[in-house]
Amino acid sequence: MTRESVAPDWPVWTAPLRERLRRDVSLAPFSTLKIGGHADWYYPAESVDELALALTTARAHKVPITLLGDGSNVLISDLGVRGLVIHNRARRIERHGEKLYSEAGALLSALVDRSRAEALTGLEFAAGIYGSVGGAVFGNAGAYGKSIADVLSSVEVLSRENERLAIPPDRMEFSYRQSGCAKNGWTVLACEVTLAAGDQQTIGSEIDRIIAIRATKLPSELPSAGSYFKNIEDPTAEFGKVPAGKLLEAVGAKDLRVGDAGVYLKHANVIVNLGHATAADVLSLAEQMKAKVKAAYGIELHPEVRFVGEPHPGNETTTSGSHR
Repeated sequence: MTRESVAPDWPVWTAPLRERLRRDVSLAPFSTLKIGGHADWYYPAESVDELALALTTARAHKVPITLLGDGSNVLISDLGVRGLVIHNRARRIERHGEKLYSEAGALLSALVDRSRAEALTGLEFAAGIYGSVGGAVFGNAGAYGKSIADVLSSVEVLSRENERLAIPPDRMEFSYRQSGCAKNGWTVLACEVTLAAGDQQTIGSEIDRIIAIRATKLPSELPSAGSYFKNIEDPTAEFGKVPAGKLLEAVGAKDLRVGDAGVYLKHANVIVNLGHATAADVLSLAEQMKAKVKAAYGIELHPEVRFVGEPHPGNETTTSGSHR
């Protein structure tokens, strides 16, 4: 028997989700950092309808909800996650003319690959970015001065009142690595991006070029969550941002390590799991990184990686909540 065994005495609210619902599931395998405690309840939603069903069911019974996408850009508490973790595995992608429709659980890399296959240009900047499409919309993912907000034509969300709504981009309140989803209580179900017809070879070459650049900075051999801190907004800098990694490199962050959490030797803004790192190790290391930059430059770094689950005692910077 495993800790994920099914019990016959489950509460009434679980009935609509019984087919795939599991109890007391380790979340570490679903995190790109390979870190995290257990979820009280775990439900893999395989379609937008199942995602909406799980959300409305949990809300009706006041069960706490955490939404998990591909597990990147997230640090899961060692103490686990209370309530229901909904793993968004709704991954359908379709072409509609020069638009691509994608369910929120699809990998952003899969959407980029589909744009290549369909000879549609406009998503090349997103090549090699970790995460799900829903996560990209929620956090306005981007690179090289562009972001997902630049190509979105519509976003389908589930409101906190359980209404399915089509939200135009100008109502999404996009800013750097943020959207209005959290403030408005919107869960991204799907979206549509507007691209343009292009030359498949040219599109593919640009995607391959960007992926090759990212391969020199992000680890493929060690678990990580991608860039840990947000870049610093500065209108005088290239693309309007000062890379956090540049400041961390200058203060010697690559020499830092706490337990099995270390700073990646090829990129000072990436924390890697060197074997058996815990969330507590990562949080402690991140605080040391922040302190070094603050002391040297007076700049406060803010995490791009989101912490989810039970707060760790003694670390007030951690907060529980939902994530893509």
